[in-house]
Amino acid sequence: MVPALAVSPATKGMRFSNLALLGFMGCGKTTIGQRVARKIGWRFVDSDELIERKTGLAISEIFSRFGEEYFRLLETRILLELSQETRVVLATGGGLPTREENWVILQEHFLTIFLRVSFPILFERLQRSTNRPLLKKYSSFSELGALYESRIPYYSKAHVIIDADFLTEDEVAEEIICRARSCGVLV
Repeated sequence: MVPALAVSPATKGMRFSNLALLGFMGCGKTTIGQRVARKIGWRFVDSDELIERKTGLAISEIFSRFGEEYFRLLETRILLELSQETRVVLATGGGLPTREENWVILQEHFLTIFLRVSFPILFERLQRSTNRPLLKKYSSFSELGALYESRIPYYSKAHVIIDADFLTEDEVAEEIICRARSCGVLV
């Protein structure tokens, strides 16, 4: 089966100097983003890891001590900082695209790429995860599925959508590079 690849007409004539990988937790943003950055010689940044480094707190601790809304504000600050840089491959937190102010920044400074993975596959992957704070709040298949469905409209605004269900990490990385070239981000 050939994966569906979509490129938004909105990318025509736009010049982006960064890439942002979007998608639900467990879709592979960090692993694949690292591969893409290594292959194209750009800097890789995981927004969650950068927040942890800057605050000295684990994401789970930020959630428990200060709440999700505070964490989302930190994401926006990090995104603003990164928007001033060039040649960055950013793995966003799964909820980062749900804030409208983040979308304004993403659409202006990043070629956005949604790594679309079906929920049953993600749920299976997440069952092996121990360090995701939202899994404490959304622990059942139906609760997590509802969160996933609520985020799809945000992710679907991406400039590029890659159906990654049946692709290897290397194949997804190569598709990202190919789409970035076709959009003029990489020459």
